[in-house]
Amino acid sequence: MYLFDRNGVCLFYREWNRPLRTLNPQLDHKLMLGLPFSLKSLTAKMDLTSSDKGNLGVPRLPGQGCSFHGFHTNTYKLSFMEGPSGIKIILVTHPWTGDLREALKHIYSLYVDMWLKTLCDLFNTILANM
Repeated sequence: MYLFDRNGVCLFYREWNRPLRTLNPQLDHKLMLGLPFSLKSLTAKMDLTSSDKGNLGVPRLPGQGCSFHGFHTNTYKLSFMEGPSGIKIILVTHPWTGDLREALKHIYSLYVDMWLKTLCDLFNTILANM
């Protein structure tokens, strides 16, 4: 599982069962973020329902253009979600795994809850020290 902020910084990475380890985690994170970015751009460009095609490779706002949720090969499935805040969640699973959109939404809601609680705790600490 990969969790990226709106600037492409990997906030969280976790693997449960990855037979082949990467030698360069930073390159792995860059490639894992770049692949959905490119495919999202391509699917938006191919969208027959929109007259605003944008340019390939130009970042689109969350929710802009058609939805890209993932793809699968014979060896893995990549599921992708970009939240309204620009947080991107990527799951790489077995190719026969079902639709993970609800799971991605749940992970996103957990992240938002934890982020808000941390901010509120920090704010309360600052107020208490004034």
